[in-house]
Amino acid sequence: MLLLSASGFAQLLTEFSPPANIKSVLFYANEQTTSLPIVPLNESITLRFDDLNADDSTYYYTVERANANWEKSDLFRADYMDGYDDIRIQDISYSVGTLQSYIHYKLVLPNAQTRLKKSGNYVLKVWDDARNLILQKRFVIVDETTAIGVRVKRSQDLDTFQTHQSVHMSLITDGLNLRVPDEQLQVFVVQNQQWQTWRSAGKATYTLGNKLEFNYKPETLFAAGNEYHFFETQDIRGGGGNVAYVLQKDVFVSVLAPQWVRAGRPYTYAPDINGDFRINTFQGINPHTESDYSNVVFSLFAEDFLFDAEHFVVGDFNQHTKSDENKLRYNPEIERFEAQLSLKQGIYNYKFVSNDFEGTSYENLISGSYWPTENTYWAFVYYRPLGARCDELIAVGSANAKDIGL
Repeated sequence: MLLLSASGFAQLLTEFSPPANIKSVLFYANEQTTSLPIVPLNESITLRFDDLNADDSTYYYTVERANANWEKSDLFRADYMDGYDDIRIQDISYSVGTLQSYIHYKLVLPNAQTRLKKSGNYVLKVWDDARNLILQKRFVIVDETTAIGVRVKRSQDLDTFQTHQSVHMSLITDGLNLRVPDEQLQVFVVQNQQWQTWRSAGKATYTLGNKLEFNYKPETLFAAGNEYHFFETQDIRGGGGNVAYVLQKDVFVSVLAPQWVRAGRPYTYAPDINGDFRINTFQGINPHTESDYSNVVFSLFAEDFLFDAEHFVVGDFNQHTKSDENKLRYNPEIERFEAQLSLKQGIYNYKFVSNDFEGTSYENLISGSYWPTENTYWAFVYYRPLGARCDELIAVGSANAKDIGL
């Protein structure tokens, strides 16, 4: 487990895997149980997670404010928060009728103790009794005072024409007091729900009337990747949904159909949810407490080049992080790489990613990268009035690459 000190705000950008007993972390705005955590000012955002130790552990939450680049802001807590934090999470419930026992924790913001009053970037942290940081989730609050249009196009560079997507944006500047635009205004882009892809759009390509145009910029050129693999375990006792077969031991074991390396093969469209996951069960009414866990077995057919790197199973269910827990290991008996993860019943997207033995990341070594891949891109616009001490989030826009243009 990675532990971060309470004062180590510089590490905010680092997504990390929680302890092995903390599973099924959901963080969403309003009642949308799958989303990038973007919430309008004064509307609710919800955190849910399970503790497989089921030992009535006590967890506390804090909320910290960041600037547009996710560095610590100069604001005091009273500047952005009414009330207080560092409070125990009290909404807990117990699993019902499951082989794997767990306790389900729920936190909703704002609440009677904690209300956030400024737009911008925030980090929600969850701590255990020993003040170990077990969860760290980014979210943004938007107070829309302008608009940004987003569209996705193919790269114009011959080297990336077949593999990348270019994000274009049009930002309306009416009503903004932009005396020093390059200092007061910042635009950032994210691919799908992955904070790791967060990047600055840099300066506008040009100004057209009351619009700033961002077109064919190297900062907003993304590897398209490939569609995610899919499986579902809503009926935990049965196969289907890319589950080859199910075993029942102390807990259920869901063995997935093995996958092939897709890089170098023709692109094939397959509907996905861009790496997301959704908790649900056909064996109960409340998916948060009646969904069981199974040990899900992932496998990948071995090819010679795979032995020159290490490979991992990732998705939103583990924040696309690489760890020993989700590392693929070669099984010579079946000539496949395998990993086994404990996952709650539901619908899951996943992919295989790689590192070489020096630690360099290769996100599309196994899946390949193809320009028609369906991705969603989000644009975030931050504005700092002259003399202000923090960045305000004044617009959010999105576009999907299914409507990609040349």
